[in-house]
Amino acid sequence: MSNSAKVDQKGRLKIPVTLLPMLRRSGTELYVTSEDGYSVRIYPMQVWNQVEERLERLCSRNRNNQKLLVRAKYFGQAVTMDKQGRVLIPIVLRSSAQMKGAVDIFDYLNYLEVWNHVQFLKDLKSSPITAQDEKTLNKLSSAPRFPWAIRRNKEEGYVHGTERRSRIHRQVRLDSRGQASHVIRGIRTDPAGRARGVTLHAPK
Repeated sequence: MSNSAKVDQKGRLKIPVTLLPMLRRSGTELYVTSEDGYSVRIYPMQVWNQVEERLERLCSRNRNNQKLLVRAKYFGQAVTMDKQGRVLIPIVLRSSAQMKGAVDIFDYLNYLEVWNHVQFLKDLKSSPITAQDEKTLNKLSSAPRFPWAIRRNKEEGYVHGTERRSRIHRQVRLDSRGQASHVIRGIRTDPAGRARGVTLHAPK
């Protein structure tokens, strides 16, 4: 999701209210850096410590990865978010990433990425969606709407699964001739939160 924000004349980025909980869960200590100098990444310090540790391990195995760590340290700086939810952007990044005025903030799983608004629009135009990109998006769009989490117990002949707003239970039984028969029943929650029993499948 994209959020609009501004960097003031002192280089302070005002974090949108919707993104503050994500940062404050790990405290107010942050690490502000970049992988290329064109955009800014803001990590909770706990997350950055883990990222830095992984980078150092990569560098110890392959010196070609050293450039990743060097850039992170060159552009990076530890900062403290103030009570107003403002984060000071390092001077070097204010210049290279044009951190002034209107910016766009993108929230990812464990960090925020910040772009100068005008520069980001230019980047979009210079890197249009390709046929391969569309193919990838189509594959993602065709994924099952309600993914299943299945665990099996072969010895007892049971399969348990969970689906969003549903629970299933399948029992496998052997008849007198040693042939397997299945009874699959489920419990589904309706919009009002009431559980309703349903038979999902009962082959003869």
